[in-house]
Amino acid sequence: MANEKLEAFLVLTKINRQYLSGFTGSHGVLLIRNNAPRPPLKVRGGGELFVDDRYTIRAKRESHLPVSPLTRLKAVLSHEGRGKKIGVEDTITLRELGWLKKLGRGPASRRSRGASRGGFRGTKNVVENIRAIKSPEEVVHIRKGQEIVDRIFRHLRAFIKPGKTEAQVALEIESMAKKWGAEGLAFDPIVAFGANAAAPHHLSGNQRIGRNNFLLLDFGVLVRGYHSDFTRTLFIGKPNKKQAEVYNTVMEAQALAIAAVRAGAKARSVDAAARGYITERGYGPLFTHNTGHGVGLQIHELPNFSKDSEDVLRPGMIVTIEPGIYIEGWGGVRIEDVVQVETQPRIFSKIPKDLKSMII
Repeated sequence: MANEKLEAFLVLTKINRQYLSGFTGSHGVLLIRNNAPRPPLKVRGGGELFVDDRYTIRAKRESHLPVSPLTRLKAVLSHEGRGKKIGVEDTITLRELGWLKKLGRGPASRRSRGASRGGFRGTKNVVENIRAIKSPEEVVHIRKGQEIVDRIFRHLRAFIKPGKTEAQVALEIESMAKKWGAEGLAFDPIVAFGANAAAPHHLSGNQRIGRNNFLLLDFGVLVRGYHSDFTRTLFIGKPNKKQAEVYNTVMEAQALAIAAVRAGAKARSVDAAARGYITERGYGPLFTHNTGHGVGLQIHELPNFSKDSEDVLRPGMIVTIEPGIYIEGWGGVRIEDVVQVETQPRIFSKIPKDLKSMII
């Protein structure tokens, strides 16, 4: 808030509100101030959570912050003073923007930003930058999720047989996740056999698993609201020369990118490590997405591993590294691991990824 020159900060997005207050409900507003109290305000700096009557009891149970009726927010904002600058996330919806206007304070114009007129000021990634650094407790939840994922994958190696459908494998992933202690899935599992694996976000369907081709598995689970993310590409049968070449190219690219993950490194340098190798091997245009992303309360968080990213890796970040090659009408390979950023990268999964280990 000091960096943004804000006297207060209003948090409306659910995930950011949950992260800062502990309140998991779908509706509420968190107001954070850095000023000393003035009557009738009862909060000395810090935060105050405003919810409607449906969530009062729940909010008091979940949050360490004072909880007030949502109807009181307008009076509190008015009392903050017209010259105060109040930050608002730039990810709020048009509906939420309209609601803020009804409170009697419109967003500050570009001309008024930094001036004495105050008002709401759009901010970018203020909370997200804080969320990118995981606490020891958050790391425990993500690591627990990866342990469940590893267990599911080992089970799938025995479960998967030619003749089963992609949908049957996806259902088995969901069933095993809940059986072994996850709250649910981090996202709909991607189970893609053969040519379907050429679509990075394939929707698992009734395609039957055959032989002599790739089976791409991309899934994750939720533990205490935290996401894990994992991809391995199995091979059913015996790979030919081109299939082995594509697989090994992706595996080497991922190893190079993981080796580049360290505190202080630029995110785009990690992307360049993977992309440069895949390009050198002649498959550059077939690597069609970013090399990875942060994970946490959301499946995609900061930092972002794109070729244009301005993000810098910091200790405590949890990220994915997931290069791939996708050939329409032929198939695709992606290998993904969750990695903790420290002086040296720490890979969470214990599952091997060499081609020999992926053949069933």
